Amino acid sequence: MNDLWRHAVSLSVLGKCIAAVVGILLIHATFRVLEQTLPQRFGRADARYKVRKFIVFSGYLSILLFLAILFEDRLGRLSFALGVVGAGVAVALQDVLASIAGAFSIGFSKLYAVGDRIQIGDIRGDVIDIGLLRTTLMETGNWVGRDLYNGRIVRIPNSVVLKGSVFNYSQGFQFVWDEIKVVFTTTSDCQFAREMLLRVAKEAIGEYLVAAESSWKAMSDIYESANPSLEPTVALVVDAGNLEFAVSYTVDYRKPTAMKDQLFTKIVQEIADSNGRLEWASSSVTPMNRMATPNPIEARPSSLAQRAGYAADSH
Repeated sequence: MNDLWRHAVSLSVLGKCIAAVVGILLIHATFRVLEQTLPQRFGRADARYKVRKFIVFSGYLSILLFLAILFEDRLGRLSFALGVVGAGVAVALQDVLASIAGAFSIGFSKLYAVGDRIQIGDIRGDVIDIGLLRTTLMETGNWVGRDLYNGRIVRIPNSVVLKGSVFNYSQGFQFVWDEIKVVFTTTSDCQFAREMLLRVAKEAIGEYLVAAESSWKAMSDIYESANPSLEPTVALVVDAGNLEFAVSYTVDYRKPTAMKDQLFTKIVQEIADSNGRLEWASSSVTPMNRMATPNPIEARPSSLAQRAGYAADSH
């Protein structure tokens, strides 16, 4: 083995280049087989993902070490040339290098991890992969409900995290505040409406309230933050002669659409059972005491009818 290694080190530049190509192909093939077989021994999806990423990283590292050892005797003489070439490459591939730097920033600062729901710019979705150059999301929202998958897979350059804001729905407090608006006529019982909406909201988020309080306490142990009320609230404004109630509440960041459906379903039933105490406000306006404007075509008699009328008059 030592003789083989000494023979490899003593090769010419051309020989070392050929050895480098052969060695890279062998290392790549070996780690490719490991990437396809070893993760299957793990049952959980997150464990398989981590093992696969570790194998890929180990493969790249093995190639770098192999090349460094193979060209060890020539690195000193090539250092100046490598520095010049490296500077040119850095300018030409600045976006690629920025994405690599972004990948390290994501890992070390824990901006997000696989499985987190994030928003970068106008794109929102769940992280399904973090590569060296790009982060892959399963997109939510757009033409569907904001917490529902739309089926598109989005790949975002990691360099974006160095330039813009990253919103993470999963880290820390894993709930969001949401709001629905319910509009009644001014003849509706205002106090009864407020009590009904507050009761419906409390019943709906009861399953989340304890978890939300626990999640907020865990986050407040890390960050300096206020201590807001997590109970539902109802606020009233009068808009265009109607009673507009805004119902605010906390909900799991994955279920705003389902929660709105649950709330409105219950509210519709409550209004139907209110015996007229609550009435939906309508934006339509029905004109009253106004004469109908005749249709010009219908109002103009036909030529046949006119001739008949003239004939009757002549008699």
